[in-house]
Amino acid sequence: MQARDLVAYAEKLKGAGLNADEGVLYGDPGAEVSGVLLTWMATVPALEAAPREGCNVVLCHEKFHLNPSHADLRPQHPAWAPNRRRLQAAADGGLTVLRVHGSLDLICIFDDFATALGLENPSPGTGWHKVFPMPETTVRELVERVKATFGLPHVRVAGDLDRRVSCAGLPWGGLGLDSNLGYIESVLELGADVLIAGEADEYGFTFANDADVPMIETGHSASETVGLRTFAARLRADFPGLRTTVFEATRPFAFA
Repeated sequence: MQARDLVAYAEKLKGAGLNADEGVLYGDPGAEVSGVLLTWMATVPALEAAPREGCNVVLCHEKFHLNPSHADLRPQHPAWAPNRRRLQAAADGGLTVLRVHGSLDLICIFDDFATALGLENPSPGTGWHKVFPMPETTVRELVERVKATFGLPHVRVAGDLDRRVSCAGLPWGGLGLDSNLGYIESVLELGADVLIAGEADEYGFTFANDADVPMIETGHSASETVGLRTFAARLRADFPGLRTTVFEATRPFAFA
């Protein structure tokens, strides 16, 4: 198997070509694959872990080169300190880096976030625009369920912990951020009375507060790594003998 075969595999599962920001971003598309390390983001620790795990291909979900949001990669950006260190780690490891972002959200990540939370039978909607009715519970009880599901000691919450709720909207990944407020509004219009988000910011929390809808934040990587584990299992099933490992991303900060 070559690295480019993984691109073709993702396209087959999606039923369409990959998005413009996806595909082989670094290294040789024709490299013979010794193993695949799947990671939420191709951080320096993830890239350094790949050769130790016997992997020469890194499949990441988020950006490899960090650059301003919604801007094209420009010649100066690879010189930024985090990009310079990532490129050096990839070169030192002889790695090929492949990104599957929105396509992987469609293939499994959104659905796996819902499944991990025990949510099923979404209300009528299309694609990612759907909500999940559930047995009535309090936000406080839902917080404990979320923490246990993702192994999180703390989560951030907006709203009344004693509010009773029965329909969840899931702004997974970065859809709780200010740049994606339209997604939050779309699930509120579908009847969500509580939001279980990936990453949120003060704009997102303020939007939820002023809409009078509680929101629980799990974290960007926590909400998406569960889907990467599923995708790794699917790779192993479809390519017997292929070495795969999932780099477990952790929050890049601590509470002090």
